[in-house]
Amino acid sequence: HVVKALSEMGEKVVVYDNLSQGSKSALLYNETLVVGDIKDKKNLRQVFVDHDITCVIHLAALVNAAESVEKKAEYSAVNAEGSENVWRAANSAGVKHILYASSAAVYGMPSDNKPIPESSPVSPTNPYGESKLLGEQSLIKYAGDNCSYLIFRFFNVGGAEKEGRLGQSKESRAIMQRLFASALGEEKLVLSGHDYDTKDGTVVRDFVHVEDIAFAFVLGLNYLRGGGRSLVLNLGSGETHSIGEVIKEVEVVTGKSIPIVYGDRIKGDIVYSLADIARAIEILGWEPVHTLRLIVQDGWNSYVQRQNT
Repeated sequence: HVVKALSEMGEKVVVYDNLSQGSKSALLYNETLVVGDIKDKKNLRQVFVDHDITCVIHLAALVNAAESVEKKAEYSAVNAEGSENVWRAANSAGVKHILYASSAAVYGMPSDNKPIPESSPVSPTNPYGESKLLGEQSLIKYAGDNCSYLIFRFFNVGGAEKEGRLGQSKESRAIMQRLFASALGEEKLVLSGHDYDTKDGTVVRDFVHVEDIAFAFVLGLNYLRGGGRSLVLNLGSGETHSIGEVIKEVEVVTGKSIPIVYGDRIKGDIVYSLADIARAIEILGWEPVHTLRLIVQDGWNSYVQRQNT
């Protein structure tokens, strides 16, 4: 979605991806693709030799918090050490601007049910959050005085391109993908924990549409090119919905009943998460425009289309 948005602006985009989650078919405008892994320092450095890269947008990561508990070393190798490889290569090539997709997971467990500002303490509760925080810290170290950056802390990203050509892969374990699979009878959804101190016992999240996220990158790139200073910015909707509410929304959109099996809580799972997005609104002029209904509708449309291809 970010590549699409940049290409439609007229930017020349070089994509570096190991295709573990991505697909060549997602490159709608024949963008240059270099197949490689951020753990491969030599191949990564070669991209900067072969192409005149002036800005880096780093989106490559492993993103499943539950999985990170079982695969802590792998998450560290990709999200922490891999990110440092990106910063080193960019620094050596004299890149002037970097935008990094970090995560609200760096905040850990909020002390109250209030919006989380960027000034909140960081205290990750799982290896995923820890690895993203290490990525942030190494970016700050390697950016130095000659490179400006934006660290975007994503909350829960969902949805898809309205036309349905782009969307999350079937392999994604994001909650909405699992709900769509359950609606089609492809899997039985096991919901981790339903006895939390929330209105319906399920965890509460801030869901934001992927196209709102992509637009933030467009604005962020323009901001840095215009001389903007380095910052950390939250990207969320500024609204909360429980997983129980999301399930009901998916049932309305799909017209299908979703059977739920309840499992144990995930160790370190965050109960309540809500973004304070005032800084992104003020500094970038960014504001999310998609509702939860649109997030579900666009995500479902894409999921069904990808099922049929």
